[in-house]
Amino acid sequence: MKRKTSKAFVYLGPSGVHGIGCFADQAIKKGEIVRIWDGKDSRWVSTRQVNASRHAALYKKFGIGSTGGYWVPLDFLRISTGWYMNHAADPNLGSDDGDVTYHAIRDIPAGEELTIDYRRMDDKHDNLQRDVSVPPTATPKRPRDKTARKRRAAR
Repeated sequence: MKRKTSKAFVYLGPSGVHGIGCFADQAIKKGEIVRIWDGKDSRWVSTRQVNASRHAALYKKFGIGSTGGYWVPLDFLRISTGWYMNHAADPNLGSDDGDVTYHAIRDIPAGEELTIDYRRMDDKHDNLQRDVSVPPTATPKRPRDKTARKRRAAR
């Protein structure tokens, strides 16, 4: 079946599900393809490369886990809105190809958050784990320089 592509634009906004989410600027009819991904917006990074990378926490938090590695944004400064889609057990978008082509499972009114089921992104990995919080890197405190403080006070 050839699907019609929705004319809706997807924009980012505060999510009722988690953090930031994707929203439709106009109604989307059941079955229409929703343009949320740029197919050239991701790259494969093996588990070995991820674990050796200084960006490992970022890849693990936002990447899509699969056997042997992660699909991650090509450039975290310029990523498709689809990377911001949140999980729902009863989502309004689905995929026939298990890749980057999503369609409306039901009619979606304008302004509704677009969601997918992370568990369907890979048959062998539960991508719900990508929402596990990564602890922030602690910033080491600078040692106090008592001599410098005394010099400033003497001025």
